[in-house]
Amino acid sequence: MKGRLFLEIFIECFGTYFYLILLLRFLGKKEMSKLSVSDLIVFLLISELMTISIGDDNIGFLEGALASAVIVIIDKLCSYFALRYKPVKKILEGHPTYIVYQGQLNQYKMKALNYSIDDLCHHLRQEGVGSLSEVEFAVLETDGNLSVITKQQSQVMMPDVLISDGEINYEILETMGKDETWLLDSLHAVGIKNYKDIFYCVMENNGLFYIKK
Repeated sequence: MKGRLFLEIFIECFGTYFYLILLLRFLGKKEMSKLSVSDLIVFLLISELMTISIGDDNIGFLEGALASAVIVIIDKLCSYFALRYKPVKKILEGHPTYIVYQGQLNQYKMKALNYSIDDLCHHLRQEGVGSLSEVEFAVLETDGNLSVITKQQSQVMMPDVLISDGEINYEILETMGKDETWLLDSLHAVGIKNYKDIFYCVMENNGLFYIKK
């Protein structure tokens, strides 16, 4: 009896291992260190569901596999809508926050995020930066990592897109203290009549850099 139970557990563990690998490949997540909040929730749920199904007479392997598949499909649908609709992406993944913008530290945003000066110094050291005086931009990403661009490295006025696939990034314009009229005038100055024709646009030190669709 025990031998049979051990064999069933072995088979279920074996099947769970390869089934989870297939699910993760289907999700298309490449780097575990760069998970968003929604990604982390999905991984925790499917691993917990499959773990419960191993050796449990009340919950079979197929039930756990089906529940995991439904979670993955929901995640795929959310990723699709997040890609097409920015408000959905903001709700599901949040958005990066500029802790340092053009050399100026934003203490208000740090307080709002419960992000201390010790946290900032720790992340700067990890990036090989010894002092805030060296930093031009520091962005707290949605995965909790800090992206740092030093004053020597910086070639842009804003290290984020102004236009992405024909959509204006109004949050970035607000951070820069600019508006849509300024952006459209800047585009007209370089011969672009319709911003929806732009796939990528960023503000560099010497002007707009853009790629058309």
